[in-house]
Amino acid sequence: MSYFGESFLVILTFLCVFVTRSAYGLPKVRPIDDVQPRQTLAVHNKIRAEVGVAPLVWNKTVAAYAQNYANKQAKAGVCQYSQMRHSGGPYGENIAAGWVQPKDQMSGPIATKFWYTEKPNYDHATNKCKDTCGHYTQIVANQSFSLGCGSFRCHDNELIYIVCDYYPMPVGDADTRPY
Repeated sequence: MSYFGESFLVILTFLCVFVTRSAYGLPKVRPIDDVQPRQTLAVHNKIRAEVGVAPLVWNKTVAAYAQNYANKQAKAGVCQYSQMRHSGGPYGENIAAGWVQPKDQMSGPIATKFWYTEKPNYDHATNKCKDTCGHYTQIVANQSFSLGCGSFRCHDNELIYIVCDYYPMPVGDADTRPY
């Protein structure tokens, strides 16, 4: 093949990839790739161990519920965090969102670390929050023993939502401490 033929082939390939990507957005991503079950579970259990709470196990039924809810949100076009609502289902639930980034891209483990930042807001002595701490107390609630998460993407795959559900749902009242 001549130089002109090779160059033409390279340019044609580039144009096909560019047009396809422009028309269809970023490549499809499987939700499980964003969730990262093993790593998400490990981060949860490290946080729980800090306060002496038994580890969680991955629950496929709870994960299916979380993914089903995430799919409904995606289908409904819920892409603004202010539009996102909890499922109201039978499980405790944490939701986080973040943009695709070269480093520390939103994922199950990153969402869990984000929720963990609420720890200083929880006062164990009074069992009260000085500021937002419900995501953290959800992670460490000793009434829950299993976890399942799902995800969905918006804005051409560039915004990632993580939905984690906890079974059984913790009591979460003023008289019940998470640990």
